[in-house]
Amino acid sequence: MGLFKMILKYLIGIIGIILISSSPVLFNNDFRLNVSSYFQSVSIVIQKLVTPSEWIFHHRLNYQYVEKPLLSYVMDNYLYSMTILFSALTIALFAGLILALSTFGLPRILNRTIHTGLNSLEALPDILFIFSLQMFVVWFYNSFDILLFRFAYLGEEKLYLSPVLSLCILPAVLFFRTFLLLLEEEWGKDYVILARSKGFARSYILLCHCLRNIKVNLIIQSKPILWFTLSSLLVVEYLHNIYGIVRLIFFDTRPFIIAVALILIFTPFYFLYFFLDLILKNDLREINEKAQISMMKNAKVFDIDRWSLLKFIRKCFSFSWRAGREWLYLLKNPNFIVGVGYLLGVLAISSIYSFTNGGSPVESIGIFKGENGNYHAPPHSPGDGELIFGSNLNGYPIVTMLVVGAKYTILVTLLIAMVRVVLGYLLTIPYVFWLGKRSKKVISELADGMQFLPLTLVAYLLLVDVVIFEEEKRILAESLLVPNVILEVVILTVFAVPVLLNTLGKESDEMLNREYVQAAMLLGASRSRIFLTHMTLHLLPKMILLLGQQMIQVLQVLLHLGVLSIFLGGTIRGNREGASQSLLFEWTSLFETMRVGIMTERYWLILPVLSLYILLILSIQSIIKSLIDRQQQKIGVFTSRKIIRFNRPIQGDQANTCEDEELFTFTSPKDLS
Repeated sequence: MGLFKMILKYLIGIIGIILISSSPVLFNNDFRLNVSSYFQSVSIVIQKLVTPSEWIFHHRLNYQYVEKPLLSYVMDNYLYSMTILFSALTIALFAGLILALSTFGLPRILNRTIHTGLNSLEALPDILFIFSLQMFVVWFYNSFDILLFRFAYLGEEKLYLSPVLSLCILPAVLFFRTFLLLLEEEWGKDYVILARSKGFARSYILLCHCLRNIKVNLIIQSKPILWFTLSSLLVVEYLHNIYGIVRLIFFDTRPFIIAVALILIFTPFYFLYFFLDLILKNDLREINEKAQISMMKNAKVFDIDRWSLLKFIRKCFSFSWRAGREWLYLLKNPNFIVGVGYLLGVLAISSIYSFTNGGSPVESIGIFKGENGNYHAPPHSPGDGELIFGSNLNGYPIVTMLVVGAKYTILVTLLIAMVRVVLGYLLTIPYVFWLGKRSKKVISELADGMQFLPLTLVAYLLLVDVVIFEEEKRILAESLLVPNVILEVVILTVFAVPVLLNTLGKESDEMLNREYVQAAMLLGASRSRIFLTHMTLHLLPKMILLLGQQMIQVLQVLLHLGVLSIFLGGTIRGNREGASQSLLFEWTSLFETMRVGIMTERYWLILPVLSLYILLILSIQSIIKSLIDRQQQKIGVFTSRKIIRFNRPIQGDQANTCEDEELFTFTSPKDLS
């Protein structure tokens, strides 16, 4: 039965991949959907998958496409990609474990410093680590004439060290933080206190008890890390010029090739996690089983008698008053002020500049004659003429591009993240109150399966034949600017909603078993009142955290797409690498020149946008942390406790009354506000 279920779920996953791989056909005809062509493409993909004799791909060679056997490419390069990926994940896992065990139990100040540093490192884009590693190799070679390792494939022997190191750095940080948080949570449980009271050493308790008890949560937390690493693999292969399985889609973007690439990526991780779930079946059952509350089925959906126009107006005024008070309270938080100040300041500068300069605020600067009589051709270095940060390969001033594109980068990122979280929140209502156990399990399996498909790769496959235009089709590209932006927003939203719904749905299911919800049910509260009045208040901190995580995730995906010349709103293809042009000049389009900047030591092409990008992520983290702290204070999560330690024994009446010494002092949430 278990084998049949495994094969059935795998086939369902394959069918989903086939449907996704044929999706680009829907958008190839100027957004006029052709459903018949879509199903015809699905039929062709299925037919080719069952006939290996037709497995060929088109490889571009000297401006001509040559047919090559697909199996020979896959057998060699697929193992190459998986070796890099699994090596990076293994190094990251053990590095995170060793660092967590080494730093666990440090003093509180050092512990808080470590968590702050990990939050900052987690916010940094993975491309920064690749950029820093390659710059270090170049600097070391220029300084000592020693090449530590090669970081670009030039037709010689295959690269391993550089791509593995580039890919494992950020997952190691994520595993380190995950191990540390899980161990800290486990250390406060009763069995640990009992073991310490019996005199067991800290290392023995950690290794023999805590690590064994966090294995289930570790597997659950590893799936987002895997998703992130898979998305980074595409960029790592591209920047190192590696011909792996992910680079196969650069040669041929037909639906059949897309399906083969996605199936090969999906298969090993599906079976890996299936067998891990099988091994830990009993532990997972204890976590997933929830108590059924039958009284919820009999509860009313709405309290119609309680709704009136006067009450609705009063609630709106009350909500506005509370929102104003919360805003004034948050303005007392320095972290909130700095984060909001950066975002609003950048948005204001960008909007004012675009408004005062009309419809074409960015103008290209070609060849010009300097004061010394020398001619300067793009890319201009910083200081050429009046250029502060220089120009890109097309002669567009970088500082002007940064100012103009700031508003599009921030607003679109915020829009996608908010739509994701709001849709996940709204879909949580039917998830909790109307879906059965079997339906919830289907959503959970769908969400887990989608984490094995990197969003960067899926978005690239769906957009590469839609948003890239030649120079002679610029007018067409400008006319399709808004539809292309909407398409990208939809793609980056739809593929993330099942994961968010699964997260918020499970959190809401757990709340149904809490005492205050059960008390509200016994008093006859309706489902809408329970969800909107009671559960939403406790979901808000989670939703705020998810909003920040989704903004950072969207920025990472947009950055990856920018490296691959997929720009927001459309791309005008250049006549050389790194010379493509964005129609909106948003920030992530500047990352296309990263490899050119490193190879030619023109670091001004990447450093300005990278610095502003990192500040943007750090400001988002600062705002989200302030909002979470405030929301947790309101629901009483944070309490201040002062413990007085006695250096002398309590004698006399103090032993009976304890009136002269206060053992504990609690601060209520009302006092904190």
